[in-house]
Amino acid sequence: MKALLHLLASHPYLALFSAGLLERIGIPLLISPFLVAAGALAATGDVHFDVAVWATLLSCVIGDALWYEIGRRKGDSVLSFLCRISLERDSCVRHSKGLFGKGVARTLLLSKWLPGVSHIVPAVAGLVRIDRKRFLVINTLGSFLWIVAFLAAGYIPVKQTHAADLVPAIAPAAIEVLLIFAAGNVVFKYVAKRRFMQELYEARITPEELRQMIDEGTPVTIIDLRHALDSVTDPRLIPGAIRMLPDDLTSRAATLPREQDIVLYCT
Repeated sequence: MKALLHLLASHPYLALFSAGLLERIGIPLLISPFLVAAGALAATGDVHFDVAVWATLLSCVIGDALWYEIGRRKGDSVLSFLCRISLERDSCVRHSKGLFGKGVARTLLLSKWLPGVSHIVPAVAGLVRIDRKRFLVINTLGSFLWIVAFLAAGYIPVKQTHAADLVPAIAPAAIEVLLIFAAGNVVFKYVAKRRFMQELYEARITPEELRQMIDEGTPVTIIDLRHALDSVTDPRLIPGAIRMLPDDLTSRAATLPREQDIVLYCT
């Protein structure tokens, strides 16, 4: 602890990142005093408020994402381990899972304020298969608000100002978070689209392969996704194909046979 406090005085951002990461991965270390101290240093001009937010937020995101992925892969076994080091060992798993029954968003937003289960929540989120993107967005926002609150607790008394006067210090960090979220959303959608196109490409078969399946009598459902106007210029239809518009594919999916391959084609 003394070493980290000394590091905070000489290298505040490294100290905040290190303390935050150690705390989030499960080392029994309270990061709140570091945040309050960093807020006081920000008030004196020795630390940039927004950089302090980012140093701590990055450590929280890394640590929580790690437990989310472990919970997603290891399930209850990792919860049993976490609960052995929890302040509420006996009711840890039950209480943590029960929190999500009250609302995923609220639980993730408030988890940092809940002693004894704040480390468990990311693992439970992975265990119950909460969407990865949703977890990252809401958990990051919750971490951001928690970090800003403790930094403000050190900033306001030293600066001898009101909470409303803290806005100029918080605004850069808030704007940066919004920009990161926007950029991350674009990147996520691009990666998801590229992955989908790659999976689609790998699932394609050639006309010759389809003809061979038909000639061999392999059970296959063929769906013609062409628009009615496309059929006017080219009325040809693969024998046995079912005409269906792309927009109807999802709603009629339950009517399609599940025991055989389904081939989609269009122009």
